[in-house]
Amino acid sequence: MSKDIISSDLSADLKNSWATDPLIFNAMNKEFNFSLDAAANDHNHKCDWYLTKEDDALSMDWVVSIQDHASVRDTAVWINPPYGKGYIKLFMKKCIEEKKKGVTSVLLVPATLDAQWLPISDISEIRIITGGRLSFINPVDGTKVNGNTKGSM
Repeated sequence: MSKDIISSDLSADLKNSWATDPLIFNAMNKEFNFSLDAAANDHNHKCDWYLTKEDDALSMDWVVSIQDHASVRDTAVWINPPYGKGYIKLFMKKCIEEKKKGVTSVLLVPATLDAQWLPISDISEIRIITGGRLSFINPVDGTKVNGNTKGSM
């Protein structure tokens, strides 16, 4: 029997460090050309320019940060937020603030349309991922792991 991802023996930081499957990211990146991964670490980042927990993406101005990177021209931001401790709600709020400045944010979150963290009136588009549940990349050994407990959007 395989271990449940949520009830695994991982530390809190590792539980919040599961990486996006490159197939999903690459498909979205082809469309949006992301300049920033705003919820990453040194091992799971999907863009050359990324923000870690220590950088505190929630308190910085993404537009100013994007403009400070000479090689960055697009204002599209990829976010696979940590799923614990209300982080999704905090990132949603931040994305709404940044949207007013012209930033396009794409988040990979659980497909929970009735969640209190989902501000439907402030979202331009929602894509439900169908055809099965996504796999994520284990933060310890880098293997793709099936068994996600929810669908994704």
